[in-house]
Amino acid sequence: RGPGLAAFVSATPPSARTKSPGESSPGGPLDPAMDSITRVHEDLREATDMMRENLAQVVDRGEHLELLVDKSDGISNQARQFQKQSTGLRKAMWWKNVRSMLTLAGSLVVLLMLVLVWRCGFSLSHCKSSPTGGAAA
Repeated sequence: RGPGLAAFVSATPPSARTKSPGESSPGGPLDPAMDSITRVHEDLREATDMMRENLAQVVDRGEHLELLVDKSDGISNQARQFQKQSTGLRKAMWWKNVRSMLTLAGSLVVLLMLVLVWRCGFSLSHCKSSPTGGAAA
């Protein structure tokens, strides 16, 4: 938007100022009909000024609303980007956890095998039970 609308709203009318009630015209004393016309002109001028001020406030409010819309769009885009990044990070951490658990399980299996080999020998011949199913004689 250009400054055209704001400049138009804030500009004062080029018309000459009307006389306030009680001022006499150069032609003679106060005329009651002229006095009421002058009052109507003054009321009209005040109403016009008030309308211009209100219009300027509406234009300002519209500009503020546009700024808020732009900011909310930016925040929405940042939220989407954050969500994508956090989803990727969550998946990466899940896989890291799975790898850690598999490494731990593999280490326990290797440790168990080492203990069995140490206690029973490589062929596990020392740990086999007797064929009679009873105690050794």
